[in-house]
Amino acid sequence: MNLISRFSNLVWGDHDRTKDIFLFKQLRKKRGSPDDYTPEQKSAYTKSQFIGLVLGPAAFLLIMFALPLEGLSGPGRAVLAFAAWLAIWWILEAMPLGITSLLPLALMPVLTPVESGTVASAYGDPLIFLFLGGFAIALAMEKWNLHERIALTIISMVGASLSGLILGFALATGFLSMWVSNMATIMLMIPIGTAIIAKVAELMKQDGVHTDAEENKFTKSIIFAIGFGGTIGGSATLIGTPTNLILASMASELLGYEIPFGTFLLFAFPLTVILMVIFILYLTKIAYPMKVKTISKGKEFVLERKAELGKASYEEKIVLAIFIFTAFMWLTRTFIWTDIIPGINDTMIAMISAMLLFLIPSKNEKGTRILEADTLAKMPWGVLLLVGGGLALATGFTGTDLADWMGGQLMNLENAPLILIIFVSALLGILMTQMAPNTATVTILLPITAALATAINVNPLPIMAATALGAGFAFMLPIGTPSNALIYATGKITIVDMLRKGIWLTMAAVLLIVLFVYYVLPFIFGIDKFSA
Repeated sequence: MNLISRFSNLVWGDHDRTKDIFLFKQLRKKRGSPDDYTPEQKSAYTKSQFIGLVLGPAAFLLIMFALPLEGLSGPGRAVLAFAAWLAIWWILEAMPLGITSLLPLALMPVLTPVESGTVASAYGDPLIFLFLGGFAIALAMEKWNLHERIALTIISMVGASLSGLILGFALATGFLSMWVSNMATIMLMIPIGTAIIAKVAELMKQDGVHTDAEENKFTKSIIFAIGFGGTIGGSATLIGTPTNLILASMASELLGYEIPFGTFLLFAFPLTVILMVIFILYLTKIAYPMKVKTISKGKEFVLERKAELGKASYEEKIVLAIFIFTAFMWLTRTFIWTDIIPGINDTMIAMISAMLLFLIPSKNEKGTRILEADTLAKMPWGVLLLVGGGLALATGFTGTDLADWMGGQLMNLENAPLILIIFVSALLGILMTQMAPNTATVTILLPITAALATAINVNPLPIMAATALGAGFAFMLPIGTPSNALIYATGKITIVDMLRKGIWLTMAAVLLIVLFVYYVLPFIFGIDKFSA
């Protein structure tokens, strides 16, 4: 009789218990009782983290001392090597992203002429405080349950179709981003999206169709629909993203050519519509296809939950009023308020709204305010440091000859076909934006691409437009755009998720940019692309 059979008899039969107890001990020893184990030592690093830990400094040393980069100075080479190190640690998460993002502050002043004060100032950029204001509004909505009320209203309007919700979020965010900054739009949409995710997961459980895999797919679909939808929509207009505004100002300054708002819209809007369709089809059919299509009890649940919530509380109304005020000011700032209040910007609006939330007393919780000091502990400081790290790295690009050297490599294409030059310009804009803010990328590259076009005697506008549009479509890393940083801050997607999904969308974006710039832009703008 084997050990397992004897153990069974020990429990259920009558026999020599002394022998069976001895055999039970042998069985426990053989199969591995907890008593026989010492606590497993958990590794401080996962396999990928350890690889990144070694690979980052190795890439730095390789670029710094081995690669032949003719024409690049020592400080410029150091910044390039440092950018590679940071990228590897960000992607493989060798350290927490926020801590990794402090590396420029710790090392760059030693390796480059960029002073520590200049690097440190990047972590206090107005963009960081714009994030803080948006996060404060999102936390207030969550604290007082306003996000759930808005989510229930959206579900009741859209219906119980999960693909309809994903489509709705992508299109709504994309449309708003045409007129409001991408970051402001996504800040408004994220708390609503996360509330929708929670409600849909609850509904799936009630229907008996919930699985962790299905919830995970829906969660990531909504987050990407908001983040990438906003990035795509923002490129449709001159005011939707800063890269387009810089293109218009550079075209005026360098070429003496004014880009009309309507003309740019006629050119860019069809491009973004096609890219949006490709993105939604990819997201729902390939990246995250869901088995659960609809939720049968959605309508009943919404009615029941609305009844449970009852009338909106005083605090909800205050948060909603501030939310609407912020959205209205962001939406109308460039049309109305810049003339009335010189110097007003999105950061100022966000800060005023955040301070109001910390100032206004609560009625239902006596002795408290809409937001309390403990809210500061809930802020995603790691993401704020991540954005600061990208801005700090950008100071190295502009503080050395690296930016000019990278742009100068384009001059090697002067004998290449124009369509290839347009392709490389768009690709360079996208790739450089993964490591530096898109505004810095465009500011650096546009004068260089204009000089290249003049050197080969073609119209500079198509090459400049390809570069600017490319810099607007950064989908692969959190540091690429503020939109990416915001959706990463939700904690519902990983860098690997963004890299895997973003690379396919990036390829589609480059292809569309090349086709539209080469074939459509000359027709819409009435220019001859082959003459300067």
